Amino acid sequence: MSARQRKILMVNLPFSGHTNPTLELARVLVGLGHQVAYVHAPEWRGKVEQTGAHFIPYDNYPDNLSASRKELRSFSAAYDTVFRVGKDFDCLIYEMLFVSGKALADHLGIPSFRLFSTFALNEQVISDFAQTGGGQLTAFFRYKPLLNFLSRRLQKRFGWYYPDIVNEITRNNPALNFTYTVREFQPYADDFDADKYQFVGPSIGDRGEAVFDFSEMSDPIIYVSLGTLLNTSVNFFKTCIEAFKHQPVSVIMSIGKTIKVEQLGALPDNVFVYPYVPQLEILQKASLFITHGGMNSVNESLYYGCPMLVIPMGNDQPRVAQQVVDLHLGKMVAHKGLTAKQLRDSAYSVLQDVSYQKKLEEFQNLSQSAGGNQAIAQMILKSLDNQPK
Repeated sequence: MSARQRKILMVNLPFSGHTNPTLELARVLVGLGHQVAYVHAPEWRGKVEQTGAHFIPYDNYPDNLSASRKELRSFSAAYDTVFRVGKDFDCLIYEMLFVSGKALADHLGIPSFRLFSTFALNEQVISDFAQTGGGQLTAFFRYKPLLNFLSRRLQKRFGWYYPDIVNEITRNNPALNFTYTVREFQPYADDFDADKYQFVGPSIGDRGEAVFDFSEMSDPIIYVSLGTLLNTSVNFFKTCIEAFKHQPVSVIMSIGKTIKVEQLGALPDNVFVYPYVPQLEILQKASLFITHGGMNSVNESLYYGCPMLVIPMGNDQPRVAQQVVDLHLGKMVAHKGLTAKQLRDSAYSVLQDVSYQKKLEEFQNLSQSAGGNQAIAQMILKSLDNQPK
């Protein structure tokens, strides 16, 4: 533990997948006796304050903007807020989506540390995302005139070292970068300097969730969730119900807040539907996880040794799904045109093949011994203690 109390500033953008893993790090640092402040969008106040960190809302972030415009505005609002308050802190911890973190911390004269909620990024990983991601992601990285035009504007606005975003991400690196997966799951892992890139496994901690009632369920349990942003497909969940109704499995479906249970029609006795479930607890009991392939969900599944059937929707998910397949941790099926029979056959092909479970046991051991947020905290504090006076 650091010999002195540190003032630590964290910053993030208003995206659940990029924020959720970092909240436990804030809680760990506070628990070690350090002052932590977290710059974030106003709607994240409650979750940030639950960690014990001091919440700093974005400057100049109007409430009357549409959701899409607020997301775009968040980049500059976060930057301006850190620019205003950052000089009073010992360091800046930022998630990779806040691309300007390193350049901004250098301007403020404080060290910085980067967190990756997805794979660690180099040119090859970004190229993979550009080939397999959704429309916006592929258009941004594959259409060079657009990439160059936007990068030049962003460089001028945010003081980047490089005139294009790919180089700013891949070359302007802090001395320490932390990725919420294990090195064995990272594509092109050997290309990442082991001194600069630390792979610490998923962010696992006590989320203060109610105990889940499994009393009406029997093994094997299939858990179905598309994540917080994608739980809007009524047809997909109906396909799941059709696939597994009256089968010798129990199915737990987390459908989010947008879809109402009534929209799914009559439920068979072996299908249990909820707007939200405590995912970590479910994964400890489940025999199969049907997931969109979000990085956090996949890493949590690795941590608890649960094989996966991945149905990627976009962004980094197709590349994550491919890694699941390549490492024999599960299978991937396409969302478009998916039938109940295809879904059922694919699920059973994983459930009934013990080789998947054996491979998951290996990754479970790796994930549970990788260190997590406790390791990140200790490495950051050690680095700060070793900074020149």
